[in-house]
Amino acid sequence: SSDAGWMSHLIDLNRTPGFRKSVTLKPELATIDALLNSKQNFWHEYLTKWQLINSVPYAVAAKPAPELGQQEEQASNARAAAEAARLKAKYGVSNDKEALTRFKTEYDATTAELEREAKQSATMKFLEKPPLTLDDQLDFKVMQDPSGVPLVASRFDNMTSATTGIALRLDGVPQDQLVYLSMLPTLLTQTGVIKDGKAISYEDMSEMLRKEILSLNGYFGTNFKTGRAELIMRGAGNDLGESKRAIDWMKLVLSSPDWRPENLARIRDVVDQTLGRNRNRMQAAEENWVNDPADAYWRQDNPLLLTTASFLTRGHNVQRLRWMLKDPGATPAAISNFLASLSGAAAQRQRDELKSLLGALQGKKDVTAPAGLKRYVDEFAGLSESDKALAVEAAKDLEQVMEDIPDGSLAADWEYLVRETRHDLLIPPAKALANLTAVRQSLLKTGGARMFQIGSQVSQTALEPNVRSLIAGLDQAPLSPAKYSTARLIETRLIRRLGGKAAPVYVGLMNPNTQGGVFLNSAPAVSYFEADNRELVLDYLASRLYGGGGAHGIFIKTWGAGLAYSNGFSSSLPIGRMGYYAERTPELPQTLRFVIGELKKAQPDPGLVEYAIAGAFGTFRSASAYEARGEAMAADIADGLTPDVIRHFRQSILTLRSDPKLSDELFKRMTKVYARVLPGFGTKASDVAGGVFYVIGPEKQISAYEQYLKTVEGDDARLYRIYPRDYWMTLKELE
Repeated sequence: SSDAGWMSHLIDLNRTPGFRKSVTLKPELATIDALLNSKQNFWHEYLTKWQLINSVPYAVAAKPAPELGQQEEQASNARAAAEAARLKAKYGVSNDKEALTRFKTEYDATTAELEREAKQSATMKFLEKPPLTLDDQLDFKVMQDPSGVPLVASRFDNMTSATTGIALRLDGVPQDQLVYLSMLPTLLTQTGVIKDGKAISYEDMSEMLRKEILSLNGYFGTNFKTGRAELIMRGAGNDLGESKRAIDWMKLVLSSPDWRPENLARIRDVVDQTLGRNRNRMQAAEENWVNDPADAYWRQDNPLLLTTASFLTRGHNVQRLRWMLKDPGATPAAISNFLASLSGAAAQRQRDELKSLLGALQGKKDVTAPAGLKRYVDEFAGLSESDKALAVEAAKDLEQVMEDIPDGSLAADWEYLVRETRHDLLIPPAKALANLTAVRQSLLKTGGARMFQIGSQVSQTALEPNVRSLIAGLDQAPLSPAKYSTARLIETRLIRRLGGKAAPVYVGLMNPNTQGGVFLNSAPAVSYFEADNRELVLDYLASRLYGGGGAHGIFIKTWGAGLAYSNGFSSSLPIGRMGYYAERTPELPQTLRFVIGELKKAQPDPGLVEYAIAGAFGTFRSASAYEARGEAMAADIADGLTPDVIRHFRQSILTLRSDPKLSDELFKRMTKVYARVLPGFGTKASDVAGGVFYVIGPEKQISAYEQYLKTVEGDDARLYRIYPRDYWMTLKELE
């Protein structure tokens, strides 16, 4: 393991009795397996032993408190006032400004001394012979099945387990069918299968998988530079027998998932669970989700990438699928007419009025619809019980997405969403399942497939018949790429909503769930494929001077000043972009000014050249799990990123390293490079071709940042607010 999990494992292992211990906890796992396979109810005995029987059960629920944000701000202001009072007493001054000035002088002097003591860069040297690929030690072969399917086999002869994966290209799915893609991996692996003509429920399937194999996973694989989007199915076993069965399971879920109307209850449950998780995504820790919408904004011209890799787009698709799978009843005219009428409710109405209407439709206590909207409640009262249930579900969905919709398009978006719900509800569930099946079957072609395998040579040889059987289940046919719109989805929507013709330069995703702000600025830079472009390679090295985790770097300085948590400069050689990232900033302009100030006062230090060189070699996979290394190599090869390409790039870095004038060259261009992703550092964002200047935060953060932009780029600088709704792919005929 490359993380600290092994330390916890050793601590647990040390707690087991006896001198000889099983590192893999075989006795413990055997005991658990025996208990699970026994016909006895062992829970009472163990619950008593664990002293859980006598414990009073309790439940915890979280309830949003709108006033909490105001209380926290008041508490923060109180702490600031107390600290100001302490400083005035310390320095013997009477006003806050003088106290803060004295504190800053003292703070800066201490910082300068610490930096002087920590400054060791001039004496540090990088390796003379660093690894020239991402995984020099990986023993792999690229082979091809007689049907033309490539296989990247990574060999580890000390492995008893084996992992096999198949990746199926998705770019053959027509744009009007992309809505069915967003949940495909989950629907394949969590709804049950049809085996030998017999339906196996998801519960039984889960139990069989637990007993028969190590793992079975389905997910999307994407590359935002190349546009690669694939469905990946991966299976693994602890030994040869399990590994064979894992491949058989891969074939079974790809060819025979239980998507029959008789299994709609389970399918609907999976869709609802997925939708719930997706809706809560923006309430999770920022580092777990903020890159997603910024990357999607960059590649908003690619509907397939949005469908597979953007949770904001996928979430809307899942909601649509949810309505396609609902039963409108034998006579859907009544609910259809009600939704058609409800679509016009938002005209000339305020958000609070619409929320009250939705609350009234759901039967919430002490909630009544405004007088002008009461007719919809009356229409609702005339529906049958089954139609009322559907109307309540529609009201709940509308209430969930109200915060995702801006005021400027509230009426139009309400109308569209209700009409879309009506449209999807009138698609019979059997038809939706048939469409899902058609999309799945269209992927099963040798022309759009590739495979990877990780294991010993013995295992790989023994698994060849199973691999051939898996490939034999695919159609022997080429993949015909579909034609997709290249319109920039979000920018097009912004222009339509706000007017104007020019594409926005600065955008901010509104997130009322936080008080802090996030920077996600990026610009085109060198990639592994451009090793011979000396200018771009030099720019890349210049971008590494103050990147990384060094004591002199922006990350440590910003973190130490309390102006961001994860932060700093990054450069992605696989996708050819550099960026500035900072999350949990107390105020966006304050953090940006600090970073620019630190760079302005930085003095050329020849020793940092070695630091920058080391940063260019910072990606290695040899410490990762065998399975991760083999799968990553296969993905690289699919993208054309072969070891030879990486070796050539890294050799170009080493060639530049020998240039005695390299230090002067890097510091000469450093400001120009960083200015491309730091507004206010000298380069106008509008002059950065392909740049993305993206922030996330509540209105308070967005407003403060917009004022900053006006001071550094002119009064005409504008920060466009964007919302989750702007990421939806919509039905043209309903717009």
